[in-house]
Amino acid sequence: MNLPQPPQSWFLILLFLVTPLISTVRGDTCGGPSNPCPPTFTDGIYYKFGLDLGDAGRTHRWAIFTYGAGTSSSPFSAIEVSATSSTTLFGYQIMGDIGMAGAYSRLTVSGYGSVSGDRYSRTTSTEVRVGPNTVVGGSRYSSSDIDSAAIAAITALKKVSTTAAGFASTAGSPTNIAMTGGSMSFTNNPFNGKYVMNLSNLTLTNGAVLTLNGAAGTAFVVNVSGSFSLTNSSQIVLSGGLTTSDVLFNIKGNTGTFQITGNSLFQGTLLAYNSATNGTQRTLTIDGSNTLLRGEVIANRVVVTNGARVRKPPRASCDDDRDEDKRGRERD
Repeated sequence: MNLPQPPQSWFLILLFLVTPLISTVRGDTCGGPSNPCPPTFTDGIYYKFGLDLGDAGRTHRWAIFTYGAGTSSSPFSAIEVSATSSTTLFGYQIMGDIGMAGAYSRLTVSGYGSVSGDRYSRTTSTEVRVGPNTVVGGSRYSSSDIDSAAIAAITALKKVSTTAAGFASTAGSPTNIAMTGGSMSFTNNPFNGKYVMNLSNLTLTNGAVLTLNGAAGTAFVVNVSGSFSLTNSSQIVLSGGLTTSDVLFNIKGNTGTFQITGNSLFQGTLLAYNSATNGTQRTLTIDGSNTLLRGEVIANRVVVTNGARVRKPPRASCDDDRDEDKRGRERD
């Protein structure tokens, strides 16, 4: 969102000034004028396909963005974060900002659950912390301007989902992916950097690895109408320079499993929206102490349990929300 940024302290200014010197002394492989680090967000889905998430994920980068709404008498549990043991030794469960765009939405952090980023939410939204061991960093921002931006963001994500769902499949692309172990890879290089799949299901289990390959700034759109599931140490991996903002997994409809669990890895932008009139929206479950979603998840409701992690890629993006400057270490 085009939102107010938290005030910067003199310490962060000093850190910004001395970081290049520190990097030189350490011998880092990138970061200086002669050897810049590769971009974190190359926005292939925007530049290649014209899909603009706007404040739902392009002009502000989120770890989690939800749009589910409730009422004054029945608030909606939009995000739940929990763990049964400490999750802050190597970073937090949620590394990055959180956006709750739905009216009367609620964030609940319980057990040893931990959230590092700032939270942007509607003026009617609430936060609940259950137990003495929760950790919530950053700041909470809520205003009438944020209310307006949230409504615009919901409109943007709906447009992206319905537009992407109408794309024609790339020649030779699969119509269903169901992997039990093994590996599979696709490249967009022969297709001018644009690749579309329209799948009935995408399910990976037993260590299955799905690799998407392409140069930075090229793009994949993967539409899924049924189940989307990564379990038992499965992975979706990006290679060739692709960044998480180059790859959109667009989960449609309201049937089928919707989960990333069992120490699995997901990379990309995950959007779930059911465009059917009065249609039921799905809940994404992210579970497992070594389960990691690297990128952004946009959904009606998100439940992160048992120490699973969601990480927005940490380097500075176009919105300047530099979470790695604000919160400690992260385990990859």
